[in-house]
Amino acid sequence: MTVFISRHLSGQSPLSTWAVAGGHTLLATSLIDFQPISFSPPKQVDWWFFYSSRAVDFGLAGGVPMAKLAAMGPGTAKTLQKLAGRVDFVGAGTPEEVAVAFGELARGQRVFFPRARQSRKTVQAQVADLITVLDDICYDNIAVPLQSPISAEVYIFTSPLNVSAFVDHQALTAGARVIAIGPSTAAALTARGVDCLVAASPDEEAVVRLLNSLG
Repeated sequence: MTVFISRHLSGQSPLSTWAVAGGHTLLATSLIDFQPISFSPPKQVDWWFFYSSRAVDFGLAGGVPMAKLAAMGPGTAKTLQKLAGRVDFVGAGTPEEVAVAFGELARGQRVFFPRARQSRKTVQAQVADLITVLDDICYDNIAVPLQSPISAEVYIFTSPLNVSAFVDHQALTAGARVIAIGPSTAAALTARGVDCLVAASPDEEAVVRLLNSLG
């Protein structure tokens, strides 16, 4: 089958490995352009909370802080471990579940959220009554629609902005299956009238399991 995913992948990624093993065609292309933005992190803070791997890349460009480091999910945690050598909190589940778990852990503390300009700020909005929220924009994410249509039997979308860049500018192949990584991405698809399956967790391993279940 031909599978499209709105993300650049390495040859060693679980999804790339699955495609090679099964003889599938994998079209991996991000529909977002990322640009760093100069920001000023607070000096006295207990935690840095990262929503995405991209936030880690741009947020830690000036060095690793002494504060504890929190990741929205496993994928972000992997990037944190690679660049900072440590992760003190890894979220699991929906943004609401992550907010509850992190809010209890960081209650009464100062937390900095380096984020994208387009961030929905899902966690910080829900823990604002438990912690002191500090945030700044460390990168911009701009939708870049494709110039040519992509025909696939399965479409995998990795963020609401990628959904907007694709679905708002071209049609999905009739009868294709659509997979969303994360509830926010699923909500963006549903709002556009697109039925989708949602990966059990926000990582490629969960996507591979879901693809295998499609038969």
